[in-house]
Amino acid sequence: MNYEYISADNHMDKLWIPADLWQERLPKRLRDVGPKVVEAEKGTSWEWEGKLRGAAADGADNSKYIERFRSKGVTIEDGALPPSDPKYLLEHMDLSKIFSSVVFGDVRKWNIADPELLLEVYRAYNDFCLELSRASPERIIMLPNVPTALPEACPSEIERVAKAGARGFEFCPFDVATPVWDEVWEPTWATAEECGLVLCAHIGGSADSAVPGFGRGAHHAFLSTAPLNVANMCAEMIFSAVFERHPKLMVLFGECRIGWVPFFIQWMDRQVVERKPDTAVPISLWPREYVARQIRFAFEEDYIGTQMIGHDWSHLQECAVWGSDYPHDQGTWPDVSPPIDKMFEGVDPTIRRAVLFDHTAQLFHIKEPEG
Repeated sequence: MNYEYISADNHMDKLWIPADLWQERLPKRLRDVGPKVVEAEKGTSWEWEGKLRGAAADGADNSKYIERFRSKGVTIEDGALPPSDPKYLLEHMDLSKIFSSVVFGDVRKWNIADPELLLEVYRAYNDFCLELSRASPERIIMLPNVPTALPEACPSEIERVAKAGARGFEFCPFDVATPVWDEVWEPTWATAEECGLVLCAHIGGSADSAVPGFGRGAHHAFLSTAPLNVANMCAEMIFSAVFERHPKLMVLFGECRIGWVPFFIQWMDRQVVERKPDTAVPISLWPREYVARQIRFAFEEDYIGTQMIGHDWSHLQECAVWGSDYPHDQGTWPDVSPPIDKMFEGVDPTIRRAVLFDHTAQLFHIKEPEG
């Protein structure tokens, strides 16, 4: 097959996780309170710590969720869990001419009160991610997660998944116990750099937050500003000199689009000109230089951003990467080529190739297919 793309943003939401994952992997003493799938009044649901926590596809409601794929013309069997089944994931990637996919988890993690249970839930999930990656190591790049509510646990979990073959990990900025400029995170940055793992942060929200419902525009307003909600983490890491101290640490911000990024970079540079330097955390480069060297921003459909890519002043040629957002409805899967062709109309083919394939291949050390 002639593969044209690498997706830097796919998903394995909680919805699609096998019902027995945690019941089989958690320590026995934690299984009663740990995540399990139950048939509730509102349908098949996840439950932990005695509370219902959202929909699950591995149960009586499976056909309802499978219809999302069938409505797109994709043949799929009853009972399937596509994003968490390598067979289906690879088939669906082939439909889009995608060679590799970087797979994030749910945009909201586990709101678990017991720290011991929280850590064990992360570890079990991460082991499952690593097993999925081994099914096709160059094509399936699953991202283990670190429990950012427990900063002291993150370095050891990064080391553990790195030894097991992970190429990156997901760092949720919305569940952090303390802001990312805090010194408590220094061991996490250092460990990620030493292990050579890409730190990946996705737009979203904290584990116990819900997307606002419909009513007086709250839903649409929230989603309209969602792409920008990783900007704070990015700026805090730059100006707290994380990239100054760790020049080999690479960061990917998922699904945040790129149309706003040129202004953001220019505005960070302006702070260097207009504000007194912070002597506690001096930086020697312009923010734009840290971005070019160490930061990548993923988008799926951004016609404004792609039309700026060809201009040097946009700084996008170095930092933009594409993702399909599979299997989310707002993504471009299964036929990703029409929107891509429209977005990249008039763009230099070399730049197009870099954004759609090469940058992500280099970031995650993916060996390109032969031929």
